[in-house]
Amino acid sequence: MLTEAQFALIARQAKRRVGLALKPDRLAVVDARLAPLARREGCACAGELVQATQERSDDLLWDAIVDALVDPSTHFFRDRAAWRALAERAIPDILRGRAPNARLRIWSAGCATGQEPFSLAILMDELREEGQGATTEIVATDVSARLLDKATAGIFSQFEVQRGLSVRRMIARFERIGEMWRVMDRVRAAVRFEAHNLMSEPAAMGPFDLILCRNVLCGMDDEDRKATLERLAGALAEDGMLMLGAGEHAVDVTDAFSRTGEDGLFLRNAYWRRAA
Repeated sequence: MLTEAQFALIARQAKRRVGLALKPDRLAVVDARLAPLARREGCACAGELVQATQERSDDLLWDAIVDALVDPSTHFFRDRAAWRALAERAIPDILRGRAPNARLRIWSAGCATGQEPFSLAILMDELREEGQGATTEIVATDVSARLLDKATAGIFSQFEVQRGLSVRRMIARFERIGEMWRVMDRVRAAVRFEAHNLMSEPAAMGPFDLILCRNVLCGMDDEDRKATLERLAGALAEDGMLMLGAGEHAVDVTDAFSRTGEDGLFLRNAYWRRAA
């Protein structure tokens, strides 16, 4: 079992590296999350794993420790109300302000194993089939190389595709490979996966018309949450929209956004400028 001092060291590293705020009551959870990594590294427990970081001259072990703590929880079309809001309100509103042949740029920030950006690609494909969509570029990023490897492969288990996908969508957008399901090429081609740490500036990737950063900010403290929201605002077009997860807020954290409703959508305030 980790000692309190070892946990405190892990918490400092997690906050500095990826903005993850670990509270003391998470000690047992962190210990359990690190147990598989400890075994792979030849350590008897998570405590020995932390001790091993002192003997290494590089940061690779710390990278692996923090990566193991990144929450991979996600599924296709997570939170149906949010996806209805995107299809029925956010995307049509954004397109009304664009030229008919404009390319819609969307960023899935903190994409984990890829279900969110692939859900976006499926949604936009369906909207285009209905004559309501547009040419779309979807950029999907995560700080975890482990999660990005799975996302890039686009291969999911029966359990994973059943979480959020209808049979109609599975048949239309996936192909069966043995006991697994692979995202079809036309869906995969709509998504570009990249490594990105939300603690870093994303301005060079923008501007985006829409950013999804759902169920990510809840793992940060107030300081990092505000800074991250303002970095996201800086990567949005002046009339761009941000979607957060259920229960996550932006307007009470920074004046960069105004609320558009009760569905996690926030509009970037055109007058907002980041402090120099």
